[in-house]
Amino acid sequence: MNHDLVRFEPDCDRKVLDLSVVIPAHNAAGTIRAQLDAVLGQHWTGTWEVIVVDNRSTDNTIAIAESYAERDPRVRVVLATERQGIGYTRNQGIAAACGRGIAMCDSDDVVAPGWIEAIGTALEKHDFVTGPLDVHSLNEPWLVATRGLAIEKASGNFLGVFDFAHSCNVAFRRSMIDTTSGFDETLVNGSDVEFSLRAWRAGYTLHYVEGAVVAYRYRTTMEGLWRQARNYSKVRPVLIARVQSAGVAVSPPTSWRGWLWLVRSLPLLRDRAGRARWVWTAGLRVGAIEGHPTVRRVLRSVRRRAA
Repeated sequence: MNHDLVRFEPDCDRKVLDLSVVIPAHNAAGTIRAQLDAVLGQHWTGTWEVIVVDNRSTDNTIAIAESYAERDPRVRVVLATERQGIGYTRNQGIAAACGRGIAMCDSDDVVAPGWIEAIGTALEKHDFVTGPLDVHSLNEPWLVATRGLAIEKASGNFLGVFDFAHSCNVAFRRSMIDTTSGFDETLVNGSDVEFSLRAWRAGYTLHYVEGAVVAYRYRTTMEGLWRQARNYSKVRPVLIARVQSAGVAVSPPTSWRGWLWLVRSLPLLRDRAGRARWVWTAGLRVGAIEGHPTVRRVLRSVRRRAA
């Protein structure tokens, strides 16, 4: 996809609203009720809607979302069925939104009280906003201890070059989308960082809103932590290349310390918290190798020959 060519026109027959809250969902039957209850329980003087965008769920996510839509006229359900992908799903939500502002949160997280008011008010003055992620409310202490707490204190920052908004807590004016385009659908992960990169290149400043808090849910299984860490790390070389293409000199961080840490920290595997931390770090290291341009070329060649 050439994201520079993507443009969005509101695909709705309703009047223009102040804010559209887009919630991408895939097999979220176990968590989406909590998020919808939290969003719909918000109070704000502006006009707003909630758009659940279902991306090929095979559980009863759609039925749950439609039951909310039947009870509350603010809720709409949009089906994103053409292909699988989070960037594509988010873009379908943007295309369906009737709001002058668009906010996004995820179906497995829970927005805190006052989130919509904080986001909506901030968009009256700023084009691009984000807020804190609370990692304590939805996660057991042992799981919280596997990572640092920087995610709670500020927006993300990519290698000291630009600030980025996590897609589970981000909002922007539609006018910004008209300038920067939507999310890159070619990226399996990291499309929120890439989106923030284009916003930064276009001159938009990310505004951090202290009151716009989202409770963020970590993966709870070793397999889930491993897969998420690998995917996060695999996309980093692609993002670095795009920063470099913007004329910014940036080099990948050295990774040998991470491998050394894994060897020295083998005793952590004795307990659950230690295993989670070790598996997360190992996933990051393996993903970095898989994402290296040379390795990607070799893997593509192997797949072509196998086909």
